[in-house]
Amino acid sequence: MIELVVLGVLAFCAFVVFGALFAAASMVGWILVLPFRMLGLLFRGVGLLVGLPLLLIALTVGGLVLGLGAVLAFVPLLPIALLAAAVVWLVRRAARRPAHV
Repeated sequence: MIELVVLGVLAFCAFVVFGALFAAASMVGWILVLPFRMLGLLFRGVGLLVGLPLLLIALTVGGLVLGLGAVLAFVPLLPIALLAAAVVWLVRRAARRPAHV
């Protein structure tokens, strides 16, 4: 029975040792790869600076096209709106006349 406890303690120690070795190797790998990550971040930033004006132009043109489309979608309702405005104008003009007794 004591052999199983000793075997468990040895297995735990092996896990601790291999975990520490893996952590050290990961740290060394991270330090070796860090300059390349920073270079990639730099290239991404330059790409953003190059693409930002193009993105702003595309958004402006798209907004104008969609805005024009939204305005033109209501053009068929223009005669109905003009008729309603004429009726409102006639009703208000008739309501302003003084009543003759």
